Amino acid sequence: MSGGHDLNPAAKRSPLQTRLYLAGAVALLAGLIAAAIIYAMAPAPDSAVAMYSIADPRYQIELQRIGGNAAVLMAQLHQWFDGLWHGTALAYTVAVLGALLAGACFFVGYFFADEEPQA
Repeated sequence: MSGGHDLNPAAKRSPLQTRLYLAGAVALLAGLIAAAIIYAMAPAPDSAVAMYSIADPRYQIELQRIGGNAAVLMAQLHQWFDGLWHGTALAYTVAVLGALLAGACFFVGYFFADEEPQA
């Protein structure tokens, strides 16, 4: 059977492209493993934190009176972003960041497919 290299796309990859694909796979695997460990070890949410959050209508009214609607929106954005780094939300954040890093490696590696492999 002639032309065996035509059936194997890995035979046409440059060394840099292969390294980028491998780095992407490692980043994805490491991100998912780290996310699973963080998720398993995350403590239960604290009820006191939920009681003093931006969701309290009195706090929102006072904040709106002092700083306007922009202050309320910025406080909500800040609380959302701060919540990404605690508990189970941290596990989801790590998984998404690992997937984005892997996707970036695969995306960059895809553009090296046009280069001729160096022999």
